[in-house]
Amino acid sequence: MKVLILAICISVLSACSLNHGRPIANLKYEKTERLRTTGIYQVYFKSDVELLGLFKSSIGRGLVCSLTSDLDFSQAHRIKQSGFGFIERVSPDSLIYRADVIFDESVDDEGGERRLKGETLDPFLKARDSFSCVYRVHSTTYKTYFSKIMQIPSADLLTTGHAK
Repeated sequence: MKVLILAICISVLSACSLNHGRPIANLKYEKTERLRTTGIYQVYFKSDVELLGLFKSSIGRGLVCSLTSDLDFSQAHRIKQSGFGFIERVSPDSLIYRADVIFDESVDDEGGERRLKGETLDPFLKARDSFSCVYRVHSTTYKTYFSKIMQIPSADLLTTGHAK
């Protein structure tokens, strides 16, 4: 009887995080523009999957980037130098998206952050030819969704960051 109750509990709890079964998106980088002097970098990219309609309800969704070799994009993990941006579709007729990405650096173990832009962002960009980003969605019912990794050329942000 105890084994039966344990088996029922395990099956009920495992149902809390179902596999989403959605196609994994391939993202293709297009360009980056800097939004005036705000420190927001508008990253344009294409997807082979409609990203905004993947789930009926989601807790959070956006483009997550790592300026380091740390590619653990899970919600529970904190990437020391990272970027995040909410995405929107550029045109209703295409699968081209724009993410307004803000870069930060974790400065302590208690959640402190320092905003990275312009001269404070440049050393991280100059350290590598490109950096990695994924589209991540948390759903209330399913396991976290991750696209495939997209590479963004670091030089595009350096050039954009020094314009005007």
